[in-house]
Amino acid sequence: MTRSGIGPADRRPGIPAQVRAHYKRWPFPGVEHGSREGLILLRSLAEWLRQPEGERRTRRVIDVGCGTGHTTVALAKHFPDVEFVGVDAAEGVLGVARGHAESAGIDNVRFESADVGDELPGRTTFDVVLCLGVLHHVPRLAEAFGRVAGLVKDGGYLIIWLYGRFGRAHHSQNQQFLTLLAGEQPSEERLTLARIFLEELGSRFAMDSGFYTPHGCGLEGIEWLLGQPQWLADQMIPAFEQSLSIGEVFDLFADHSLDLVKWLGVPTELGHFTTNSLLIDRFHSLSARDRLRAIDFLIKPTYYFVAGRRVPT
Repeated sequence: MTRSGIGPADRRPGIPAQVRAHYKRWPFPGVEHGSREGLILLRSLAEWLRQPEGERRTRRVIDVGCGTGHTTVALAKHFPDVEFVGVDAAEGVLGVARGHAESAGIDNVRFESADVGDELPGRTTFDVVLCLGVLHHVPRLAEAFGRVAGLVKDGGYLIIWLYGRFGRAHHSQNQQFLTLLAGEQPSEERLTLARIFLEELGSRFAMDSGFYTPHGCGLEGIEWLLGQPQWLADQMIPAFEQSLSIGEVFDLFADHSLDLVKWLGVPTELGHFTTNSLLIDRFHSLSARDRLRAIDFLIKPTYYFVAGRRVPT
């Protein structure tokens, strides 16, 4: 068991073959989609990539697990003076990503093949490292996190997006329900079962269970999933998936000399949720880390969108 509480679920190095096959069949994300997280990311990058007065160094960003490149290309459009690199291990998605960049007329981004679960040879360090919705698909998560963290330069930032254990607990049980029913059926039939489940039982058992879409996890999110096969497969029949608590995220950052500097998009003061003075006073008596743990227990997030910084030596 690692310090972060994640056991070695799979002794094979790298991303499992079934995960590669899954995203070869359903390249993700596959569609343009606006989201609250995207706006938060843009604001953060605008702050962190700003050129200090008198400095003329090219800023560099890497997107580890870029998939079809929609996020990478969108960011490259917004920051034309920044050099972007997208890497992914899934077969076929990089061709989609390169075509996406070409059709958008973007020339400050390139895409390369790399497996976050293996060594990342020949990589220099970057001002910002993105790893969004990737690490929870890698069995040996702590090792993979270490490789990603190693790409962050002194003073640079790492932004990760991971599933939250508390908020996705019911959704995980829905996935296990489908796994039991599917047995050894091929992936297409598993997806058919997932679709029927959402159509027939979604309003009772899937709504607000913790699945993720740009349109939330209510009825609107269910309807959106039913129209997006890549997302439907990603959310309902993942090849491999695990989730964490904020304490485990803390440990991952600390183990690699990164300070967790921002829980993006989440109010971290109890006063946002209550005006009761006794609760707020007890909350303020906690350490900074335990305050975030308390917020974690309270709101039970379906995912963590967090940023860490490597303090310059």
